[in-house]
Amino acid sequence: MDLAKLRESHKKKLAEYEQRLKHIDDSDTRHFRQEGNGPLSDITEEIKAEYHRHIQTYAAIIAEIDAILGV
Repeated sequence: MDLAKLRESHKKKLAEYEQRLKHIDDSDTRHFRQEGNGPLSDITEEIKAEYHRHIQTYAAIIAEIDAILGV
């Protein structure tokens, strides 16, 4: 895969994560996890933080590819 195709692939992934994050915020979606027989834990903020990390990572990679390609 050449850099231009890789860049486009990463831009699509970045947009997907931004859309997922927007959906969580817009719909006030909550995510829960149960460990063993314990109570449910709200993990929504953990998921949102993970999406933010993915967005930052893809943005940084795209910036590096842009620098290499001179975009």
